Amino acid sequence: MFVDDNAVCGLETGSILRDLGYQVVSLYDAAGAFEALAADQPLLALVTDVDLGPGPDGFDIARAARLSHPGLPVVYISGTASTRHVAEGVPGSEFVAKPCNPAEVAGALARALGRLEA
Repeated sequence: MFVDDNAVCGLETGSILRDLGYQVVSLYDAAGAFEALAADQPLLALVTDVDLGPGPDGFDIARAARLSHPGLPVVYISGTASTRHVAEGVPGSEFVAKPCNPAEVAGALARALGRLEA
């Protein structure tokens, strides 16, 4: 699952991740992410922007995702929340600062998934 309120970033990064063989469900707000989590679909990993506008943020989404998918690999992306990641991010998560290129996100996702498989 890839959540980012910036559609351009979502399209570009989602496309790169698909090219690497991942099945990507792109969502553009917290409400959509919570709906997808409620559908209880299989989930390999979560990549989420932290700042999603008013209301719940990426930290909230990751905590909810970990309730239904314990140990889920999580990658946060943000231009403003790097200092909050240590205090608010789920354990074992990765963080990529914006502006980020899709290769950075793909690398962080691979590291997060590697920890799951170890």
